[in-house]
Amino acid sequence: MTRKLLTVAIAATFVFSIGCKKRAKEEAVAAEAPVEAAVEQEAEGYKPPTGPIATVNGIPIDAEAFNKEIARITQDGAREIPEERFAKIRDNIANRMIEEELIAQEVKKLEIQITAEEIEAEFEKYKGRFKTEEQFENYMTHQKTTAEDVKQDLKRKLALTKLLERLGAVSVTDEEVQKTYEVGIKSYTDPAQAHVQHILVKVGADAVPAQVEAAQAKALEALKKLKAGEDFAKVVAEYSEDIMSKDKGGDLGFFRKGVMVKEFEDAAFALKPGTYTQELVRSTFGFHIIKLIEIKDERVRPLEEVSDQIRESLLNRATFKARRELVQKLKAAATIEKKL
Repeated sequence: MTRKLLTVAIAATFVFSIGCKKRAKEEAVAAEAPVEAAVEQEAEGYKPPTGPIATVNGIPIDAEAFNKEIARITQDGAREIPEERFAKIRDNIANRMIEEELIAQEVKKLEIQITAEEIEAEFEKYKGRFKTEEQFENYMTHQKTTAEDVKQDLKRKLALTKLLERLGAVSVTDEEVQKTYEVGIKSYTDPAQAHVQHILVKVGADAVPAQVEAAQAKALEALKKLKAGEDFAKVVAEYSEDIMSKDKGGDLGFFRKGVMVKEFEDAAFALKPGTYTQELVRSTFGFHIIKLIEIKDERVRPLEEVSDQIRESLLNRATFKARRELVQKLKAAATIEKKL
């Protein structure tokens, strides 16, 4: 497996972990003190475990991490969750922790090593998803997690990735990428786009005929000035009632086909760059005068442009599938005792 695929696989397993946690309403990695959680939970009739919640091949899974997960749920309003649902959440958390212990034991058995340098490298990539250090810190605070918690999670994901690599369980061929591209070619096709300016004179949905006529007269007056040679932006400033674009000369930027109302879209794409509609365009918003600045034709992105994206998607699926199959195999051979 190449270094790039290794990185993608780590991301895939990281997403898998987050997905599991979201099912239990506990996206954050860290938690508040379990003692505080215990007080709250006992007050609600739930007594958190104090001993191991399970043993896996004789190795106990401590209750502390389990209680932290329950604590987060309590803080997120889980006390309002029906007991049946809450019991299912507890079971999901326990099952996930058992799976993680099974994987950890297999990693140890195969003597797979994760270096501090590898963890730091992945952590920097994780931080790189944020634009600034402040944004990263705010996110960590909001999620009630710490750098050390994230690093521990990344270490587990690195270990799983290396384990799957050692077992030859995850791979994506060039042929698979090519086939996926051909089958989903529409997904890699960018629709045509138009860059326009417009003048809008609004007509309310409940407008009476006299109001419609007044709006139309105002729009026709604007159109007359354009035909007389006045600058489009100047006429926008004088007549347009679209407050979002008025200060920008009526510029709406680029929009793709299928975004605007049909009347507006049809008129815009029928123009040639530099020209404007010679008749008013009526839509549910009112009367428009549209000027086309530029057209970008429909474009099929070549395989070389999207191959990494496709490979990542396929690798994510393969990783999820391989993890599930590995866990099933390990469970079948393990001695697991739940104590909840």
